[in-house]
Amino acid sequence: MKDFKHPLFDEVIHYKKIGSTMNEANRLIKSQQIAGNFLLIADKQTSGIGRKGNSWFSPNGGIWLTAALYGVSIESSLTIFTGICLHKSLCDTFPQLQTELKIKWPNDIFLRNRKLAGILTNYLQFFKYHLIGIGINSNVDKIPEEISQTAISLKKVLGEEINNEKILKIFFDIFAAELPSFVEGTLDRNYFLRHSFLLGKKIVLDTDFDRFTGIVKGIDKKGALLLELKPGMIQPFLAGTVTKFYL
Repeated sequence: MKDFKHPLFDEVIHYKKIGSTMNEANRLIKSQQIAGNFLLIADKQTSGIGRKGNSWFSPNGGIWLTAALYGVSIESSLTIFTGICLHKSLCDTFPQLQTELKIKWPNDIFLRNRKLAGILTNYLQFFKYHLIGIGINSNVDKIPEEISQTAISLKKVLGEEINNEKILKIFFDIFAAELPSFVEGTLDRNYFLRHSFLLGKKIVLDTDFDRFTGIVKGIDKKGALLLELKPGMIQPFLAGTVTKFYL
């Protein structure tokens, strides 16, 4: 993907190997070595980052990137919006999987009850940059034993080589086309609900303050999870980690 370009970005930088594209984006911005919208893509990450500082397995073959958007004012959840766009692009690319691909709040794409892709967003307020990290197990040949029950690879499911550049082009085409309406305050909640992995399920949600158990009822207009803690009592959660769900 070293020659990948997209009109959304002023600059695209490709790395054969890097610790973390998210860390590198932070470094470039804070050292003022880059300007405008930019995209960092790596063939391999040695220190990929997930939510809560968790490591992210990022070998050769997958899609590992950080997109940086400058000067965009965003009120709703950029993570949810990105997840919707990524789900749409994967369904467009692999229509045979569209009934099995699901969006798991707040930041994952699931396939056959296992994680296919993850999203990590961050806002550098002083520099006016939104960062979007995306990892997709596309052409990953082997999932490590320790995560084999929770992660999945497109190549293993379809039994063929995956065109990573095609996935990226379709994703960023959709993202760029829908970004203006999202910035204006429109979050496609109906699409999210139609393809939600957790909707109607009983889950355990850990927040920075407490642990909650309830039934997922959807999301609000800002992307907060709506959790029914007891009959008639629905509470929104803007952040949290789903530590358990019941199929």
